[in-house]
Amino acid sequence: MPVIRPRGGPVSWPQDEAAIGVVGVAPWATVDFCAALYGLVDAKKDWHYPRVLVDANSKIPSRGRHLELGEDDPSPAIRATIDELAAQGAAVVAVPCNTAHLLFERWATGAAAAVPNAIALTASAARKRGARRAAVLSSRLIAEKRLYQRALEAEGVATVEIDAELQTRVGELIARVKVNGGAGTTEQQRLRVLLDAAQARWADFAILGCTELSAVGAASERALPMPVVDSNQELARACLARIGIVSERDRFSRT
Repeated sequence: MPVIRPRGGPVSWPQDEAAIGVVGVAPWATVDFCAALYGLVDAKKDWHYPRVLVDANSKIPSRGRHLELGEDDPSPAIRATIDELAAQGAAVVAVPCNTAHLLFERWATGAAAAVPNAIALTASAARKRGARRAAVLSSRLIAEKRLYQRALEAEGVATVEIDAELQTRVGELIARVKVNGGAGTTEQQRLRVLLDAAQARWADFAILGCTELSAVGAASERALPMPVVDSNQELARACLARIGIVSERDRFSRT
């Protein structure tokens, strides 16, 4: 891949600005991650945005099918992709998939680039924004493994239990987005209903713990009934910070 140096004058950027890599295991989650990343950059010209190397490879083995059915482990393919992106110039690599983080140590430990942990970042962000009782909206597998609950508890944030009926409704929304990438009126309304239900269970904060929900949350903007923290948003922010780009923009910062 070509290395392009800044021309100087108005067409300029830091000489040592590194690239961000993305392991895209799920198509719509990858699209939303890139949208979140670009949305955080205070750019006036195209060259103000960082270089992003995306390997959108939906052929990487299913994370859920590996964990539930014992099919092929996706970790070697994720790890190989991280190392390939690092070799092409990525200083930090994002894996925008919550379920893949159940296998985080397998593909992140010793990687050739920095690999932020989206779960830990999201839990930390919830605490910093004042969450006391968080409802985690995630896939059934993530919920069963209590991945977010453990991370939130480590941050001193209590969690609200999601019953089977509500979890089913969350799963239905995730499945709908996986199929068509939809973040239209119907999906936004469904997310608002889910958040209303979480609020009725005394949650004061919600975690969008599935990258498919990220797209719906982004489309909903400020119409959401309670504060939320989105895993794709936090992962994008961490990647930008890693290469020296810090922005105060935050689609989900609200009181």
